[in-house]
Amino acid sequence: MKFPTINKEMNLVVKGKTHKVTCTDLYDGGYGHYFDAVFPKATRPRFRVGEQCTVIELGKECLAGFASYPKRDGQTVRFLIPKWS
Repeated sequence: MKFPTINKEMNLVVKGKTHKVTCTDLYDGGYGHYFDAVFPKATRPRFRVGEQCTVIELGKECLAGFASYPKRDGQTVRFLIPKWS
C-alpha cells in the first residue's frame, strides 16, 4: 500500500474536481491510515460524513473518506484511507 508523502503537493479529486493539496500529517489509526490535507485558502471545501475523494498519486482505486476538520482554520481536512483499500 502506498501512502501520501508529508509536505509534498498531491492531487485529490473531490466531486469530480481536482484540487492541489499538501499532506501535513500521516498516522496509523484503528480503521486505517489518516492524513491531513491542507487546501489553498481560496478553495475552502465543505465535506459531509461519508464523502470520498480519489488520491491520484496513490492510484485511481485509492479512495479516501472524509474524517474530520482537525483544526478550526477551514483549510485542513482529515481523510481516512481504509486498511482494506
